[in-house]
Order: sequence, then C-alpha cells, then structure tokens
Amino acid sequence: MNTTLTTSAVDSEYALQPIAEARLADDPQPADAAKLADSLRDAPNVPNLTLFGLVELMLKNERLLDRLSRSSNLQRELIPRFLAIGLAAYGVFGVMLSTFFSVAKVWPELSAIAAWLATPGEELIYFATSPHASLLTHWLDGSAFALTAAFALGLIGAIGVCLPSFYFYGLLAGVRTTMLHVTTLALKGMAASAIALMGALPIYFAFVLALVVFDAPHEIVALVCYVGLALPFIAGLWGTRSLYLGFLCLVDTMKQECQADRACFLRRLLLSWSGCFTAVTPVMIFTLWEFMSR
Repeated sequence: MNTTLTTSAVDSEYALQPIAEARLADDPQPADAAKLADSLRDAPNVPNLTLFGLVELMLKNERLLDRLSRSSNLQRELIPRFLAIGLAAYGVFGVMLSTFFSVAKVWPELSAIAAWLATPGEELIYFATSPHASLLTHWLDGSAFALTAAFALGLIGAIGVCLPSFYFYGLLAGVRTTMLHVTTLALKGMAASAIALMGALPIYFAFVLALVVFDAPHEIVALVCYVGLALPFIAGLWGTRSLYLGFLCLVDTMKQECQADRACFLRRLLLSWSGCFTAVTPVMIFTLWEFMSR
C-alpha cells in the first residue's frame, strides 16, 4: 500500500467534497450519511488513508475526513492509525524533552499530589540541577522512559476515562452515533494534537538549545522547561478544536425539526466535555509520571 498521497489523489479529494456535501444536504434521511461515507470510501479517487495520508488529510481537508469517518467499516481502520500517530508523536516529544533536560543539566523532581496538598509550600514539580549527568544517565535509571510513557499513556488514559461521558453527552443532545464513531472522533482529536505538537517542537527545541549554548541562568532554563512540559496541553487546543468540529458535523443526524434548538445544546455539551477532559488529562499524566518515577 502506498504510504503517501499522490498529487492527483489530493486534488480529487477537493472535487469530492462539494459532491458529498451536496448529497448529504439533499438527503432527507440523516442515517444515510454513514451509507454515503461507505460509498465514498470505496470511490476510486479517494486518497489512501495510510498514516502519512491521514496526516496530510487532517492538514488539508479535515472536513472530508470527518465525513469519511462515519463509515462503520472505515472506523475500524482509522482507530488504530490515529492511535499510532498519537503514540509516535508523543514518543518523539518525550525523547526530545528528555534530551533537552539532559543537555541543560536539569531534571524535574516530582512530589506526590497527596504530599503536595498536605504540606504548605511544597512544590509539585521543581527542576533540580544535575551537573554530572550525561545524555544517557536518565535513560539508564528509567526516569526518561517514565517521562515519555507518562505523556503517551496518560493522554490515552484520559480519553478512556472521559469517553463514556462523551458518548452520553452526544446521546443526550440527540445525536445518532455509536461508541465506535465517538472513539474515532476522540482519537482523531488526539492525532490532531500530536500533529500540532510536532509542528511546534522544532521551534521550541531550537530556542532552548540557544539558551544552553549561551549558558542562560538556571531560573530562565527552569522557566523554559516548564513551558516544555505545558507544550502538549497548548497543542491540545488544536485537537480540541478538531474534536469539536468533527462532532458538530453530526447535527444532521438529528431530526430536522429539532436541529435548530439541539445544535446550541450540543455545542454547550461539547464545551463541558472539553473542560472535563482538560481537567482530567494533566492529573492522569502527572499521576502516571510520579508513579513510574519511583
């Protein structure tokens, strides 16, 4: 299977999009949207949905991908591929961040959440200097592996915790969907966050290497390290947007007489779920990181 999109395939997807949307708009039965997605999925001009193909499609024509994700057959293919994109990107992020910490001769030290709450003045995360550490020191003692795994597995764990509520919110708003489709949309949001993170990571890494070269004070280096830990959550705003728009496209699965009122209700539920997910994710990542760092 080809691992890249050909130029003709990319061009043809833009030609397919208005046709698909027109057919969906003219169809009086919203449930047929999934059938249309199945038919589009087998069309000869639809781009190959490989890993690199999905990345390019999310960057160039995410709306078409949202339409295609309605296919129940395609969902079984998209879920592991979105998951692979997210794991690969957050794995690269963990390796790069660990490398920077080692080069800067600092390393984050964590306090248990219970101890932090019970002890006034206790720092949850602080950066301790490690002047004698080499690039391999923190890999050999396992702390770098703990950091990398915490970001990758913590995000998946947060999605797993919040996914039932996401499905329930959709049903409460009147959207006709399945748990498999909701999982596909959630992992698409994770993949979109991962792509945004990969776009920001080279800029961040170039900046922090300049601090190391010019021997910046420890306070400035520590501040930039905190920004590095927050970078996945900043990039996560793009994934939240992707998830919001993808789920909002399902308004046409509601009964036509209810769409005007229910669409506003659905938006509020999506914002509520986004707030819940934003609160759960850092707690999940930190808990796994602190547990694996012991």
